[in-house]
Amino acid sequence: MESAKRRINHITQNLIGVNDVSSDGSNQDTSSQSSGVLEITKTFDTDSLNRYLFPYNRDMRKKLLEVWRSEPLLTQPTFGLSLKEERELSVIQFKRLLSLAKENISIWDIMNDPKKVAAFTQCYRLKNIATSTLFGVHYSLFGSSILFLGSDEQRNYYLPKVENLDLMGCFALTELGHGSNVQAIETIAEYDHSKEEFVLNSPTITSQKYFIGGAAKNANFSVVFAQLKVGEKMEGVHAFIVKIRDDSGRPTTGVKIGDCGHKMALNGVDNGRLMFNNVRIPRESLLSRYGGVNKAGIYSSPINPAIKRFAHNIGALVFGRYIVSLGSVSFSSVALGVSLRYAFSRKQFFGDDSNAQEKQLITYATHQKRLIPHLANTYAVHFGNEYFIHLLAEKDKKNDKEIHIVASALKSYASWATRDCLQDARECCGGQGFLSENLIGIFKSETEIYTTFEGDNVLLYQQVAKFILSEARRKPVPEFTVQSDSQKKQCDRKYLTSFEFLTTAMNNRLYQNIAYVTDKLTEAIGNGKSVMDAWNDSGNIILRLGIAYSEKFILDKFINGVVNCPDSTAQSVMTLLVSLYGLNIIEKDNWFLRYNYISTDQSEAIYQLIPELCKEIVPHSVSLVDALGFDGNELGATISGDWIEKNKY
Repeated sequence: MESAKRRINHITQNLIGVNDVSSDGSNQDTSSQSSGVLEITKTFDTDSLNRYLFPYNRDMRKKLLEVWRSEPLLTQPTFGLSLKEERELSVIQFKRLLSLAKENISIWDIMNDPKKVAAFTQCYRLKNIATSTLFGVHYSLFGSSILFLGSDEQRNYYLPKVENLDLMGCFALTELGHGSNVQAIETIAEYDHSKEEFVLNSPTITSQKYFIGGAAKNANFSVVFAQLKVGEKMEGVHAFIVKIRDDSGRPTTGVKIGDCGHKMALNGVDNGRLMFNNVRIPRESLLSRYGGVNKAGIYSSPINPAIKRFAHNIGALVFGRYIVSLGSVSFSSVALGVSLRYAFSRKQFFGDDSNAQEKQLITYATHQKRLIPHLANTYAVHFGNEYFIHLLAEKDKKNDKEIHIVASALKSYASWATRDCLQDARECCGGQGFLSENLIGIFKSETEIYTTFEGDNVLLYQQVAKFILSEARRKPVPEFTVQSDSQKKQCDRKYLTSFEFLTTAMNNRLYQNIAYVTDKLTEAIGNGKSVMDAWNDSGNIILRLGIAYSEKFILDKFINGVVNCPDSTAQSVMTLLVSLYGLNIIEKDNWFLRYNYISTDQSEAIYQLIPELCKEIVPHSVSLVDALGFDGNELGATISGDWIEKNKY
């Protein structure tokens, strides 16, 4: 009976106007309508919220945004260009982006002032993502590898050349036969003491460096990761600076370079293949901050054993993962801005009112539920990113493990969330979403690789889970507990949307997953399985643990960000987003019902609440996107503005 009453209630709510939320959190019908049409209005101070969301380096941001608006070169798309033309334009744009970086930031800022680099990245308004990818490879991978792994002498010699483009670098880690399993790469660098040189070799076809951005045509130097051999001892994976092209652009002696060819997207990036045949490089080419070979031919390192050195030697990837998460927020923001504006202006099918007007797409419950949860996800990831950059900016290096795990969690969660957001936004715009000029489709294709590079998401989530399990051994988590019988009877909105209900639910899901995975691994090993086999057989529940931690972490940071917002109106609107974000997780994961954490009545109530929240957020949706700083119309997406006028013959 109670469920039936809730359904009737839900139908009634959908028959009346879109609800708004006042500053005190109460529901009231204040949507801006003219002759039954829901208009886009500014429902709170978007500039104020933007300053809260992006509080640092405001002067630099303002200056950079003016540059983007005044230089057509930077926003020129690659639509319709040949592979050769697309690559040429991307390099020209990359060089301009690098000159902007030189005017505003330094590679040293990745270490000393990461917020400044983050602010620079958040100002991108590119239509050609290959441009920022080339920049990221040269600056954030090649450059930061030297920054984090190089000696003081190597830093002082190479970093100015990176910033001035006296050399163009790439990052050769992945091999044809080894991507995620970096410790097993086959490229070998053997030290020849008689000549004080390393001899670099690719001993097998599968050992060739593969899918290396910038390698096919443009880069003349590379950071190459290889197994270091000194004497008869293997010292693990190390990084070397290798010149792969001479001054005329030809491969250097012993280096073979191939082109990976045309891709489904990002064709402005010249991904290539590298093989090495007795390539000799000076002893000083080994990036030696964490291990080097002296003139006597003796290897030494301040970090032992080799497995610990390995973690430091791939540390450059951590900042790259964060950049992926930043980019995910940006691309989701653009896609949502375009699709929401279009949904307000595009009409389809007649309503039953006396004026017989066609209904706006945004008034359809199905349309709202396809788009608005992605807006909540985008804000949630943003606040997770903000926590990470504050963590990275701290000088206390005792938080290195947390930095690594948070970066992995954010990259995985954000890239999958953006993939889904762009897909739904594309579909919600119909054929218009398929047009390149409206950006969503092209961004969808170009960001597909985000789920793969800087680490496969499934494996990154497993890294997160491994950390959580080791922390739980050190400091056991509370036992999993379900709600009390009286709590399970609470199906009202106030209770189910409360921060306490949402955080307690996420905490208990995490606690149960930790205990469950621990028990399964212990049982498997106790039955004689190797640790690797036990881990592999439990892969699906380990993945689930990594996701459970990531969603709990992001919800916590989302709540903290909203609670501290000084603008009460914007805070009330973002509170709706928090509730939607948390309830959406609960609805999608059958764990909450399977383990009897919520009652079936609560599950039904949540099912009804989610579209209600989406409907209430709709009037604020464009303002929320505007506060993120992206204007799809300014970027040139036709359907963000007066698409009828623009389609006149």
